[in-house]
Amino acid sequence: MAKFIVDKNKIKENVAKLKGAFKNKDLSFQLFYSVKTNYSKPVLETIKESDSEYEILSDFEWQLVKDLKPKEIVLNGPAKNVQLVNEILENVEVLYFNIDNDTDFKIVNDIKFDWRKKLKIGLRVYLNAEGVWNRFGYDISSQDLSGKIQKLDQPLVGIHFHFSTNNFKISNYELLLKKIKEFVDKAKIKLEYLDIGGGLPAANEFIYKQEIYEKLPSLISSIFPGLKIISEAGRNIVADAMDLEAEVISQKRIGYNKFQVNIDTNIMHTLCAYEKKFWLEYKSNKKSKKESIESEIYGNSCMQIDKFADSVLIAQEPVVGDKVIIHNIGAYSYSQAANFITPVPEVKTNE
Repeated sequence: MAKFIVDKNKIKENVAKLKGAFKNKDLSFQLFYSVKTNYSKPVLETIKESDSEYEILSDFEWQLVKDLKPKEIVLNGPAKNVQLVNEILENVEVLYFNIDNDTDFKIVNDIKFDWRKKLKIGLRVYLNAEGVWNRFGYDISSQDLSGKIQKLDQPLVGIHFHFSTNNFKISNYELLLKKIKEFVDKAKIKLEYLDIGGGLPAANEFIYKQEIYEKLPSLISSIFPGLKIISEAGRNIVADAMDLEAEVISQKRIGYNKFQVNIDTNIMHTLCAYEKKFWLEYKSNKKSKKESIESEIYGNSCMQIDKFADSVLIAQEPVVGDKVIIHNIGAYSYSQAANFITPVPEVKTNE
């Protein structure tokens, strides 16, 4: 039966690597793991074991982490409400509340007075440029935000932004960080933290290795030396820390030396498979030195698009029971999986 396998040591390794990169630049760094990326219990527990906290967007996500007793929480997104904020404040030491719409300004002012000392208020901003998300927050270069900020019952102490993974460019960070510095100085904001959001590519995407672990920390340190930096990394932490292990359930020959194989999971169990950032390993029950048989790999649904691979070379004719391991499936797989044809696979660890 198909199952997700979490590598807890890989998660801890990725967390340590990211923390180390910023520590080396004399920055105060804290990871608030993006719960939406993968909220399976083993992942959330490992984040706790890694001395990190959580970034959430809803009451649903709060309930997932509440019993893990986080000391601090970052709350983002459009689903905030006063009841949720008050409940979080009742259970944590610090709540970082990042404002990204006009309603959020009102929510902040409606928070119970006795709990406001636990509240750190940030403002989400963006730079209006090609490929940059502008749904959330405020355009830092064109909007006069001073009036809104002055209406807050307590000071604004943080700035928050987020670049998408598919638009990871150091030049974008540099441009926005300089604009933020100008904005903070002009508005005379006593900045306590800078939340750089998520959007960091997976730790095993080596093309970005220097940018993530060297250039970005150095850039931030040069503009905001000594400032507390918050990261909402998700994909960077878990993408390469979960595999999906499946079995062949049926096969047929479709050519002289080509087969079509069906496995006991499907594309709806791991929507991130559409991104084709995983790699697939076929483990035959028979041993052979030569991989010369071609096979297409399909899921167990009735959909033509339920395809994991167009061509995989295998050692022997496929048989029922052969293993197929789908690697690098940790980000936006389990958290977006749907019960379709068969239930979402259970989650295990490799321990």
